[in-house]
Amino acid sequence: MGTSGEARPGALRARGLAAAALGAVVLLAGTSACSPGGGGGGSGEGSREGSREESREGSSTAAPPTGAPVRDRACEVELPGGWSDALADGRVPVPEGERAVLTEVGPGAGWSVLQSSGADRSIVLREGDEERRVMRLADPVEHQVGSADFDGRWLVFDVVEGRQLESPWTLYAWDATSGRRKAVAEAERAADGQSAVPGPFVQAVVRSGRLFWAQGTGGGRSAVYARDLGGGERRTVYEGVVDTPFAAGGLLVWLRQSESPSGGPETRLAAVSTDTLRRADLPGPIAALRNVRYVASDGRTWAWAGGEPERPRLYVWREGWPKPLPLVRGRGGGAVAEPELGGIDQVQVSGEVVTWRTTEAAWALDLRSRAYAQITPRYGYALARDGGLGVAYPEGEAKAADARDTIQLTETSTLPALPACE
Repeated sequence: MGTSGEARPGALRARGLAAAALGAVVLLAGTSACSPGGGGGGSGEGSREGSREESREGSSTAAPPTGAPVRDRACEVELPGGWSDALADGRVPVPEGERAVLTEVGPGAGWSVLQSSGADRSIVLREGDEERRVMRLADPVEHQVGSADFDGRWLVFDVVEGRQLESPWTLYAWDATSGRRKAVAEAERAADGQSAVPGPFVQAVVRSGRLFWAQGTGGGRSAVYARDLGGGERRTVYEGVVDTPFAAGGLLVWLRQSESPSGGPETRLAAVSTDTLRRADLPGPIAALRNVRYVASDGRTWAWAGGEPERPRLYVWREGWPKPLPLVRGRGGGAVAEPELGGIDQVQVSGEVVTWRTTEAAWALDLRSRAYAQITPRYGYALARDGGLGVAYPEGEAKAADARDTIQLTETSTLPALPACE
């Protein structure tokens, strides 16, 4: 769960965090596991070639497409006023007596999905300053929104019936044109009838009226499904031991378990076209990745966590770069990861900005200057997507019963480059 006021409901790459420790059991049956958006444990070398000395990892001489100085390692800077002001200007107003939790932010921050709790608990679609309450949850205490996506017509979201990893869920689709809602999928129930069959965490993706999701099917296996919301039956895209799919441009991508050349298990990425559902080739450096975690992409820029789980690194690769770079590596060589990498998860990409969360705060890496900064005062998380950035963090004491979240939305194009390092 999140660590920003009210725990972020299931959600995106947050709901799988507790599963990172269980990942090998729940998802990948003993191999390096991955929770939503990338995964849990594993050695995470970052490529088939394995880890190299830092001097070799950072030997690229290709200048970033933005023209920033060549640097194989980013540095930490203070968050400049231009970022703070842009985020403050995009603060979402929450009525007195209500609490809101940010579930998803859309391209250019043009829309967002909130879970609003007051007299009841509802799912709210916000477009500009207009809000539409899409559904009231049956249980205002236990039920919560897990994830959401919106393609301009169809809003898809899952409702989780509890706060446990094995809680059952139902996936809904709401038509913004007609205002009608329908259930389109639900978790398969375990033998006890009260819990869901273990599998990937639900992270609904919708593109041009086509819904994608994955769920456990039993026996340690899962399936990736597609369904046209205007009509049509569920289609199976892939079956096996898989992690939560995510969109990367025109691709649907997921981590799957395979066999390594030595005969042991490993994880690698697979993809299909969201248009044709046919298998798609990934860029060479991305196809070569093995046992990485928390992968995210906007189709051009890819980011993920690699290295040992206790000493992670944030890797980035973009079109035109000869190979991935471990841009955020921490500042020292101690046994405990530095604040900017400790407990890294929820990696996301939005153009020139890469965000991630740690146990202490949310962070952003600016590829224009190859600098990164802490973007929440304490705890919280960030959502970045297609030119949009959403930030949420607790006001006051995060664990207080009356804690409320500050929610801020902005376009990444309005953000000045983070200061360049000395």
